[in-house]
Amino acid sequence: MNARAQWPPNGGSPDRRLPRPTGEAPNGDSLAVRLREARVATFLGGDLIEPQTELDALISRTARLFAESITAQTRQDYARRWRKFEAWCVEKRIEPLNCPPEVVMMFLADHVGQHGAALGTLRSYMAAINRIHVEAGLAPPGDDPAMTMYLRSLRKAAVPADSNGQVSALTIGPLREVCRYLDSIGPDPVEIRDRALFAMHRAGAGDGEIARLRWDDVRLTSRRATLVLRSVRADRSDRTVQIRAHNDPDLCGVRAIRAWRYLSDTSVPWVVTQTSHAGGCENREWTPRDVFRIRKARLTSLGHPGVGATPEQAMRLLGSSRPGVLRDKAIILLGFAGAFRRPDLVGFRWSDVTLADSGMILRLRHSKTDRLGQGIDVGIPTGASHTTDPVAALLSWRDRVERQLGADRLENRPCFTTIGRAGRIGTEPLTPSAVSVMVRTRMAEAGIEGHWSGRSLRRGFISTAADLGLRLEDIAKGSRHATLDSLIRYIANDDPFRNNPTAQLGL
Repeated sequence: MNARAQWPPNGGSPDRRLPRPTGEAPNGDSLAVRLREARVATFLGGDLIEPQTELDALISRTARLFAESITAQTRQDYARRWRKFEAWCVEKRIEPLNCPPEVVMMFLADHVGQHGAALGTLRSYMAAINRIHVEAGLAPPGDDPAMTMYLRSLRKAAVPADSNGQVSALTIGPLREVCRYLDSIGPDPVEIRDRALFAMHRAGAGDGEIARLRWDDVRLTSRRATLVLRSVRADRSDRTVQIRAHNDPDLCGVRAIRAWRYLSDTSVPWVVTQTSHAGGCENREWTPRDVFRIRKARLTSLGHPGVGATPEQAMRLLGSSRPGVLRDKAIILLGFAGAFRRPDLVGFRWSDVTLADSGMILRLRHSKTDRLGQGIDVGIPTGASHTTDPVAALLSWRDRVERQLGADRLENRPCFTTIGRAGRIGTEPLTPSAVSVMVRTRMAEAGIEGHWSGRSLRRGFISTAADLGLRLEDIAKGSRHATLDSLIRYIANDDPFRNNPTAQLGL
């Protein structure tokens, strides 16, 4: 075919209709072509036509089975790279599907020249283009012998890998540091304020009375809190509310108000006002609407979606360990201890977690090296130190989720989800990129220098195990690597003195 032919003819978007085999009817009723088109659409995440017949449903199901031959994350990566190639072809008026190898060569040359792409990036484009052609039942352009020679020549033109920008391995030393930092993070001052707000509201104080309350009108002892609630109406007098200490510390209003008094800015007269997560208070009186808005947001966020929490449940949850800290520590320790890839981590559900005498077992249902989806059980032993114990970290996070959402609602929920500003635990799992952002953020907060990413966890496990002298075969078994060649690339070599044989020669 003529790669320079005008395509699409009218400058529109490609419809991805495949060329028909010789002798086939032009109406496209061929089962082979229909299945190939369904495979491409399913692989790229497109919307399939609603099946009208049993045959349509069978074609759709077959296409989905083809797509599941690789993990969802890999499929998404391929689809993203293919769309870049497809957009380039639209711009150049070239047909992307069934293109000759020379078209792909020009695409790669363009990215080397204009975008300065690295060799690994170019190879990833080639892999995506090949895979889409396979789904379409066409010959992959990358299989052409000329393409193999061309990729070799690109090694000189492609941007070399930046060793300084290589992802750092989160080895055991930095791992302990970041865990100690996370443990040092205290309760959120905003939550402590809201817990005191709920304590006053449970005692009978209205939203307007709470908004007007000043610290001069609060008397605190070890067993009692006395609030003088001022009235703004001339026909009503001030009233006094007393809050007695509760045997349950989580529901003790006196304890809640005392904790907020200890953290709040003493120069601000208002008991409840705008507060930052660092503890700073704004010297401004709130309105009754402000107080109502906070109560409503907390009750909505701290319960199960559509149900909400009671004031008692809100008091039990507010002011304890921050949910984001519990989740992030569990992700970091679990990712290290299990040498998990980012898609593996975000794919776990609570039903995949089983406690055992020596720790816990995680059912890894899909992974990059398990293309058949047979699954594997990964054992996570209990840590020797509570600071770096992955089992304790995951159980602490699960306890928080159970107390907020209910233990009976966790079975099919993702383990690691988003967390809203008001404490809402989401229903959708984190994305692999969100894990990388989290690791990078936490390491920066802890003041640990390096080029951190979600891959730092898996790389740190492998590098630490190699430093300890473990056999590569044993490390590969723990990291679930298919070959030792791919394993070796994970071992950090940023320190030229690590395992340096010259140091053992007695110079």
